[in-house]
Amino acid sequence: MKSHFIGFHLDFVGFSTSLLCAIHCAALPFLLSLAPLTGLQFLDHPAIETLIIFLSFFIASFALVKGYRRHHQRTLPFLLVSGGFLLLTIGHLLHGTWAETLLVTLGGGSIALAHLVNWKLIRQSATACKPFKKSVKR
Repeated sequence: MKSHFIGFHLDFVGFSTSLLCAIHCAALPFLLSLAPLTGLQFLDHPAIETLIIFLSFFIASFALVKGYRRHHQRTLPFLLVSGGFLLLTIGHLLHGTWAETLLVTLGGGSIALAHLVNWKLIRQSATACKPFKKSVKR
């Protein structure tokens, strides 16, 4: 198992995607005010939001289930990711309000946190399973 966090690891990809989603949701109201000047109107397209949410959901599902089955058998990452997607859903139902921005940002952050917790639990289980090396004196 690779010991570095940065690499092609599903939790890193999921964490990055979710963090970008949270930044996207938090910065979108500001960016939309500048959109006519910079050509960023595509950021408000529902297809972009839907794509980011589905991509985040599939990566989270695969990474968290894999971590749960193979390594740690803990439910905390599932609770965090479920709460995150619940916040995203409620936020999108409150379209156009300040609560939408707050809830979708918190939801994206919670999903990113779920990946971080999953990664840490995988690392803890990997170090706990390593056999102890006996020191040989000469």
